[in-house]
Amino acid sequence: MSLDSALSLLDDFVNKCPSGKQTIFLGIDPGSTGAFALVNSQDPSTAIALDIPTVKVPTGKKGRTGKPGYRTEVDLGALCALFDLVEKLPARLHVIIEKQQPMPRDTALTAFSVGKNFGMWPLFLYSKGISHDTVSPGVWKRAMGLSKKDKEFSRMQAQKLFPNAELHRKKDHNRAEALLLAEHARRISDGK
Repeated sequence: MSLDSALSLLDDFVNKCPSGKQTIFLGIDPGSTGAFALVNSQDPSTAIALDIPTVKVPTGKKGRTGKPGYRTEVDLGALCALFDLVEKLPARLHVIIEKQQPMPRDTALTAFSVGKNFGMWPLFLYSKGISHDTVSPGVWKRAMGLSKKDKEFSRMQAQKLFPNAELHRKKDHNRAEALLLAEHARRISDGK
């Protein structure tokens, strides 16, 4: 999804949120190819999920094909543009971030990337004046009846709960998990 499309979708969501006592739950899957999702406590059918905007950065090394190598990083400028709209929500915002940590089998570069992608979110949200909570994957997935590993099952469950959300491709599992994370926060808030 292009930045313009994401901005348009987010702008529509913001404009459909009546001011009042509802809470908007924002779930963040913080990976470099992660996503974030917004669920309105009064109307979950309007939920949206967006990929975290990314850019390809040259590594300076050649890949297996002999072509220049690239790595994916968060596009901070595009992320700021999206969150400028999130800040305009006329409702209370409850943010929950999936806590991530490197696995023992990860390379040093992967471990660094995982730490950087998770660690930037609290600072970014703080800079926007937005408080947040974190939750480990095992806790929220168990509460939502999900397996830790089955991304496709997560996508299918999110499609059932949020049929209007853009989750049509297999690679939309990050969007699905962001939606389910926001739904988990909503259910905790409602005492379910």
